[in-house]
Amino acid sequence: MINQRIPTLLGLAILLSAVSWAMFPVLTPQDQLLKDSELKKLSQSFSEYIEARIDEKGVSAATGDVTQNMEKLQRKLAKTAAQGDILASPADLGRAIWLSYDYGRNRPKRGKVAEREFVGSVFSKENPLVYAVWAPAKYSASAGPYPLVISIPDEGVRPVDHLRDHWTEGAVQEGAILASPAMPEDAAGWSGREGIGRVIVLMRAIYEEYGVDFDRIYLAGHGLGVSTALGIAEKFPDRFAGVIGRGGDAGEVAPSNFQNLPTYFAGGGGQVTKFEEGVGSLGYNNCTVQPGGLTADIWNWIGTVKRDSYPSQVTLIPGSPFPKRAYWLEVPPSEGGSSRIHAQVDRGTNTITVEGSGMTDFTLHLNDVLLDMNKPIVVIANGQRHEDLVPRSRAVVLASLFSGACDPGRVFVNAKSYHLPHLAADPGDEGK
Repeated sequence: MINQRIPTLLGLAILLSAVSWAMFPVLTPQDQLLKDSELKKLSQSFSEYIEARIDEKGVSAATGDVTQNMEKLQRKLAKTAAQGDILASPADLGRAIWLSYDYGRNRPKRGKVAEREFVGSVFSKENPLVYAVWAPAKYSASAGPYPLVISIPDEGVRPVDHLRDHWTEGAVQEGAILASPAMPEDAAGWSGREGIGRVIVLMRAIYEEYGVDFDRIYLAGHGLGVSTALGIAEKFPDRFAGVIGRGGDAGEVAPSNFQNLPTYFAGGGGQVTKFEEGVGSLGYNNCTVQPGGLTADIWNWIGTVKRDSYPSQVTLIPGSPFPKRAYWLEVPPSEGGSSRIHAQVDRGTNTITVEGSGMTDFTLHLNDVLLDMNKPIVVIANGQRHEDLVPRSRAVVLASLFSGACDPGRVFVNAKSYHLPHLAADPGDEGK
């Protein structure tokens, strides 16, 4: 089992088929063009490459295997929308990455709430991450992937008790992986680095052991955990499919970064009302408030909500050190509160339009779901026009996997940075 996902490598592009792209349907995130059996060798080479990188041994040979296995798939993809290039099919790349975790070798406890410890990242044997986890009694990796609910307990409540007391509805226990972290003793640290770290590391610990659907990871909170969950999701909006609040208020979380991140509240107080109104005023209309909502109601809502990994519009209010990225848009960390950026894709014209203030640069992460990468990409940044042909790159794919920047449901094949000129009304122009 591997603990991280993949980095750097060669950048030789696979030869493109001469057949016109226009003859084939446009890819959508759900289009998997190859069978799992056809992706098996590529997934194995991904896993071996990661291990080589971690061991710092045999990296060149592992890199060559990845390249070779990608090239072997050219013929199978020749008469598809990918035109012989697996880098043009994010769904197949994502599926190969998912298969590389080799979930079938694991035999986790099933049908009971188990208390566990995780050692890794910033957590040592002396100070492990304590958490509780539930897997369905009939859990099988081959029957997955499964939705994952990470639920933050209220202050003073053990994770084991939290799962037993609040997530007992039969359909949830039969259909989802449930996990709950022990949060810092000092509640003041829940919304800081320590609290955020526990949730993000737990998510990784779970998806490395259980067959998780990366587009159906939900962050929930109970009591004090509600505002904590919202605060974490606001900083990492592209990691989750939705946010769930139970038995607590929303806190002072701004709704701007929730454009593509639905929320559900089983009741709540004045801050939930304020958050709901704020979301509505921005035109997002993805906040559901159901006073008295039960676990069964939450499960019904989960069934209707899935992460949009490649939304056509992204709005980001950056901070320091997070958030600095949402979906396919990334900006430098911002200390000020006046920074804002909005980006919109028009695949029909192969154009991304970006408007923002309070920053000077931004980066776009690209793939063939967003744009046709066989053609020049037009980027209009605060009115300034750029036109570039951005090649797909294996090196970028592997680097982002190793660093954790991508996951099986969200794969990009290159990135390009641009300067963002100041708008006439931008406060950044003052004094210049």
